[in-house]
Amino acid sequence: MKTTLKLFVISMAVACGLLCARQGKTEFPKLTGPYLGQKPPGDTAELFAPGIVSGGDFEHSSPVFTADLKEIYWSTIIDRNRETVARPIFHMKMVDGIWTKPEIPSFARQFACTESPFITPDGKRLYFHASDSLRPEKAAIYYVERVGDGWSAPVNLGEPINGKGFSGEPTLSKNGTIYFMASVGEDGGLYYSRPADGGYQKPVYMEEKINNREADWTPYIAPDESYFIFCSFRKGGFGSGDLYITFKQKDGSWGRIINMGERINGPLNERFPNVTPDGKYLFFNSTRKIPGADPNGPGNGQGDMYWIDAKIIDELRQADSRLP
Repeated sequence: MKTTLKLFVISMAVACGLLCARQGKTEFPKLTGPYLGQKPPGDTAELFAPGIVSGGDFEHSSPVFTADLKEIYWSTIIDRNRETVARPIFHMKMVDGIWTKPEIPSFARQFACTESPFITPDGKRLYFHASDSLRPEKAAIYYVERVGDGWSAPVNLGEPINGKGFSGEPTLSKNGTIYFMASVGEDGGLYYSRPADGGYQKPVYMEEKINNREADWTPYIAPDESYFIFCSFRKGGFGSGDLYITFKQKDGSWGRIINMGERINGPLNERFPNVTPDGKYLFFNSTRKIPGADPNGPGNGQGDMYWIDAKIIDELRQADSRLP
């Protein structure tokens, strides 16, 4: 009960106070149209919804949308006086053509930490990881099922996906295969598991070219499993963490690991890739700083949401196909 009350207070403060204050407004702005009415990006990555989704706090995911593009979910780490006070999932919804203020969805209110929301391609489930602690070293993956225009109570995915350590950052393909990050002894890294008999098979540690033990995490799998994007700290990149992509080969193996380039990656940390349900845009999170940004606003280097035209994926695929 205390955790729920605390999250409600923080939610209202962020949604109705801090976000509006950043824009110099006394009321939450009226937002209409797809993608919160934001101007779509082109070949250059753009900050997404500054002061609304990308704020002064530490956004800790990329935004995910329902298939009709009328709901958005993302997670944020909220610090006050150098102390983490909450790690909630927020959501907004289009009602009568207007986007609602950010709020914490009901399924997230029972946890101290909820992060990395992901909506399945069929829209029937929303996955996320959660913990009763603000330090989610032992977080587990949960899901909620679509019930009317809302969601069911959270269901712990259980074994063999969840273990004694961290299991999180879920992403699923159309056939129900789940890809996720887990800390399991020396084999911490990226795993996948196929559905079987109403549950899941034993998770498979992804091949060495993906898991190179230089911190590989925040996976995204294409709905048809034709490509896989993830963050890695491997050598040869642009900065501390870069986004890499690999394409599925004819024999079912993964191809070469390709740095997604300077249009996405920079000297700081890029992670949490996600492609919109319509396939038009690639979202990701970046800790890059915007010169002259308000220290308490978007672009302050804490972690913000960016988006770019998803055709960059096809361009990388074509360039890869021309290499020997």
